[in-house]
Amino acid sequence: MSLIAAKIAITPTLMWAVSAAARRWGSLVGGLLSGLPLTSAPISIYLAAEQGEPFAAEAAIGSVEGLGAVTLCYLAYALCAPRMGAVASIGVALAAFILGGAVLHGLVRPGLWLATAIDLPMMALVVALCRPGSSPGVPLRRPPRWDMPARLTAATTLVLLVSTLAPLLGPGLSGVLSPIPIISWPLIVFARMQDGVGASLDVVRGSAQGAFGVLAFYICIHATLGAMDPVLAYALSIAASAACVLPWLFARRRPRAA
Repeated sequence: MSLIAAKIAITPTLMWAVSAAARRWGSLVGGLLSGLPLTSAPISIYLAAEQGEPFAAEAAIGSVEGLGAVTLCYLAYALCAPRMGAVASIGVALAAFILGGAVLHGLVRPGLWLATAIDLPMMALVVALCRPGSSPGVPLRRPPRWDMPARLTAATTLVLLVSTLAPLLGPGLSGVLSPIPIISWPLIVFARMQDGVGASLDVVRGSAQGAFGVLAFYICIHATLGAMDPVLAYALSIAASAACVLPWLFARRRPRAA
């Protein structure tokens, strides 16, 4: 019961914190924070607690493959958003995610290191394509009242479904589903509808930058989980993820300080 309570409490809290940050500091920061493993890290912890550390370590490989599908989704949106309407560009991005997941996990199964070699240049390309289109320090407009409850429900539902169905899905598919950007997608849609293409590309850029931290988290989990105390393994993995993200935040703040 305590683990279920943690699932219900932790995920909505993280989701609320990212949404509040986006409103306070702008879409780029919101995207950067949403790119962190805010749902996938809790899912990995729950998998390790409920299914065992080898299961969670193996799921990390599927998560790196799934992260490639997520990055392909961002890439498709970055290419389509300036040329298409909101519905069309978001639809193409979601189709790219489904296709990428089917190819990377269902057909190719590249494994940890080849998947990493695929993910890294795609992340860098997304960051390069998404030049800041709006002021990073401009807060997002106040969303409708239903927006926050919908986000909290979606994120919590994903965590509960993946962790509950893990015995049926297996470590590979559980891992693929873990990095689904349930936090960043609503931010992208909301930014596009309310503040335009530039703001939505800021979210995508920040999410792609945060994905470097997600990738570091999964690699560390696969390497350390089972080889050391799980608490230490997750602490090191989260620290590695933060180390990949903090430079982006400092780089963002430096021009404003000048």
